[in-house]
Amino acid sequence: MVELSIVEAGLISGGLLAITSAWYGRKESSSWDEVLLFLGFIVGAAMIGIGAWAWSLGEYDISTRLILIFLGLSLFLRAIKGIKLASLIALIAGGVAGYGLYWVGKAYELDFLTTNVVLVVAFIVLIIFYVIFKFAEDLMDMGGVVLGFRPMQFLIGLVSLGEAALLLFGYSIWHFVG
Repeated sequence: MVELSIVEAGLISGGLLAITSAWYGRKESSSWDEVLLFLGFIVGAAMIGIGAWAWSLGEYDISTRLILIFLGLSLFLRAIKGIKLASLIALIAGGVAGYGLYWVGKAYELDFLTTNVVLVVAFIVLIIFYVIFKFAEDLMDMGGVVLGFRPMQFLIGLVSLGEAALLLFGYSIWHFVG
């Protein structure tokens, strides 16, 4: 019996999920696409973690590490590309900053921290956080569009399965390329 390591298991599960998701496509009459997106989110996050772990170990070839990370990002970003978190994070950060300044002003009796000053600072913090997280959100959306492109995802899934098979035989793609 063949014993799978977590790296091979990640490559196989991610590859099969990417191929299935790319092959199945988006069908409005079925809820399988949502199931595949949810599984892609979980497996993609796990693959990114496995890829980072494999990178820190340094035991696996560069091809294995890159496939784990790129396929993980492909599955993960495809799932979260519709979620808009920049506004929520900015609102929370602005609220925390405003409440914190209000509390500090009351606790230390700072007269210059009036309501107007607290509101202006909270609004500035809100804008700064929104711009930063909106930029990050746009980068993730762009990455999700590029890596989540179905033919690209299908190809990366096939390469992932090939890499897993080669790892089971003691080789990797890097062995043949490099």
